[in-house]
Amino acid sequence: MKKTAAAAALSLALTALLVLPEQAGAAGGSVTCSVVSTTLSFNAYDPISGTADTLPTGTITVQCTNTSNVVTSVTYNLTLATSPARAMAFGANNVTYDLYTDSARTIQWNTTNQVSCTLFNLAAKATNQQSCSFYGKIPGSQDVPAGTYTQTGLAVGGTWSCNPVPTGGC
Repeated sequence: MKKTAAAAALSLALTALLVLPEQAGAAGGSVTCSVVSTTLSFNAYDPISGTADTLPTGTITVQCTNTSNVVTSVTYNLTLATSPARAMAFGANNVTYDLYTDSARTIQWNTTNQVSCTLFNLAAKATNQQSCSFYGKIPGSQDVPAGTYTQTGLAVGGTWSCNPVPTGGC
């Protein structure tokens, strides 16, 4: 089969999946947080080179409001499910990719390895945010036609933790 260069617009839409408001109780108030992700956009992919050509970085932003009188650190751990498969589609064609928790792209983001976002020392009666990164990579040697490849519907879960733990839980 003849390989063709696919000058494709490749993107992975995580935005709608990561708008997950959560709340943690605190004595005399609460800590309320929301999570938003940017869309991870891959560059044009060239299947002829046989190497991973696109190495984008995505951003997850955690914003928290502390209405309590206690300084609190909040950590949000995001887990990426293994299903559905990590593949962007253009009609019947698919380009697989992987997501990673580190910029060297050696630790795959999955059900075990999480992306952690921490707001250290969130002041009492304050709002603050922290941005955390995740990283994408398309493995080489995928023979696909040119087109716009997208995926939505990745299952993302998360857990909150607070330090100190508010009396109402976290």
